[in-house]
Amino acid sequence: MWAPPVALALFLGVRHLGRPLLWRDELASWSAARRSAGQLWGLLDHVDAVSGAYYFLLHGWIQLFSGSAVGLRLPSVLATAATAGLTALVGRQIFGARAGLWAGILFAFVPTVLRYAQEARSYALADTAVLFATWQLVLLLDRKGPRPRGRTAWAWAGYGATLVLVGLLHLVGLSVLAAHAWLLVTRRRDAWRGFAVAVALAVLALSPLMLFGQDQSDRQLGWVPRPGLTAVPGMLHDLTASWPVTAALLLLAAVGAARRPGLVYLPVPLLPVFVVWIGSQGAHSFWVQRYLLFVVPLWTVLAGAGAERLPWSRWTAPASVLLVGALAFTSLRSESQPFAHTDTDWHAGAAVIADGYRAGDAIVPERGPGAPYMTDLGISYYLPPTIHPRDLFVSVPAVARDDLLASECARPASCLHDAPRIWVVGYGHTLSPLTGLPRAQQSALTAYYRLTEIRYVNNLTLGLLTRKS
Repeated sequence: MWAPPVALALFLGVRHLGRPLLWRDELASWSAARRSAGQLWGLLDHVDAVSGAYYFLLHGWIQLFSGSAVGLRLPSVLATAATAGLTALVGRQIFGARAGLWAGILFAFVPTVLRYAQEARSYALADTAVLFATWQLVLLLDRKGPRPRGRTAWAWAGYGATLVLVGLLHLVGLSVLAAHAWLLVTRRRDAWRGFAVAVALAVLALSPLMLFGQDQSDRQLGWVPRPGLTAVPGMLHDLTASWPVTAALLLLAAVGAARRPGLVYLPVPLLPVFVVWIGSQGAHSFWVQRYLLFVVPLWTVLAGAGAERLPWSRWTAPASVLLVGALAFTSLRSESQPFAHTDTDWHAGAAVIADGYRAGDAIVPERGPGAPYMTDLGISYYLPPTIHPRDLFVSVPAVARDDLLASECARPASCLHDAPRIWVVGYGHTLSPLTGLPRAQQSALTAYYRLTEIRYVNNLTLGLLTRKS
C-alpha cells in the first residue's frame, strides 16, 4: 500500500535531480556543509542556528558522497519518498488502506513537493519528521485494550523524540502540535497525560535552540511580510504552485469531509496554517510557503479519503488521482527545468570566466547591501576546481569570520595588489558590470583599470578589466 507512493516520489525526485541550478539558500547550505565541524559550530553561533542540525547532517553526507547538485539534494529526495510512504500509512490508519494509497500518490503529484524534494534545504526532511510524529500519535491514540505501562511510556517517549527532531529540522514544523491536539481530543482524550509530558519534554529539549533562533530572528526573518486575511487563499495556491491542483485537492477534500470521519479530521491540515498566521502577527512573520510544506501531506490524506468516497470508487478513485497527476504534469515538468530554482545562470557565468581565465586573474563579485545575492558563492560553486581567482576586495573571508558573508576592504584602493586582470560579476543586466558595486570600489577600479570586455548571461553582467598602462 505504501510502496507505490514511495516509488513514484522517488522516481519524480531523482529524475533530472541535478538539472535545476542551485539558488541562494542552497548555496548557503553548500557553504556551511563544506566547513569543518568546528567552523560550522562557529557559524551557527552567529547565523542559521535553526538550520544547524541539517547543516551537520549535510556535512557528514557530502563526506561520504559528494557536494554536487545531485549529492546535495539526494537527502531531500529520499526524505520526500519516505514522506509519501508515511502519508499513505497515516491515511490507512485513519480512513483505510485504499484511501491511504490515494493520499500518498496525490502527495507525490503536488508540484511543490517535487520542488523541495530537489532542493538542498531542510524542508523535505522536516516534512518526514512531522509525518512520522503524526503516524506515531495516531497509532498511540488508536490502540485498543490494555497495554503494559512501560511499553506505553516508551511509545510516548519515541513520539516526543520525533517532535525534537521536527524542531531541530524546522521550528515552524512544531505548529503541527495544534493538529495533534485536535487528533487527541477527537480520537482518545484519556491519552492527554502522555501527550502533555511528551510535548513538554520536547519543548524543554528545544528551548536552547529557540533562544538562539530568537536572537538571530531579525536577520533570518526580517524580510518576511506580515500576512493579512487575504494572504490565506494565496497560501492555498502557494502550497501546490498550481491552481488546478489546488482546486482538485480542495474538491476531493470536500468530498472526504462530507461524512463524519472526514469532517472530524478536517481541522488537521488547517490548524497549523492558522497557528502560523496568528504567530506571524507579532514581531516576526513566519508566513512562508516552504515553512508550511508539511501541511500538504496532511491535506492529501483527506483528499485521498475523498477519492475513495466518490461514487463507483473502484473506478472513479484511481481516475480522479490520475486526473490530479494530469493537472500537475505541466507544473511538475517546469519544476525540473534549469531555472526552476533561480533565474541566475551561475553555470554560464562561471563558464565565461573559466574560458578566459589566466593565472593571476582576480574577481570582484557584486554582493549588494548585506550581500543578499550570494554572487561569490554562485560563481565559486560552478567554477572548475582548478580555477581559483582571488576575491580582490575580501578582507576577512566568510569562514574566518564565522559567517556566510565575507567582509570587504574599507579602503578598496589599498586592496588592488597590482592584479593584472579583474573579472567583475554584476547582478542583473546593466550597461556596466561596476554599476552595483559600492562607490569606493567603482572609484578604485576605474582609476587603475579599463573595461575591455563585457558579457551577459541570464541575470548576470560579467566584465573583464585590464590594468591601464
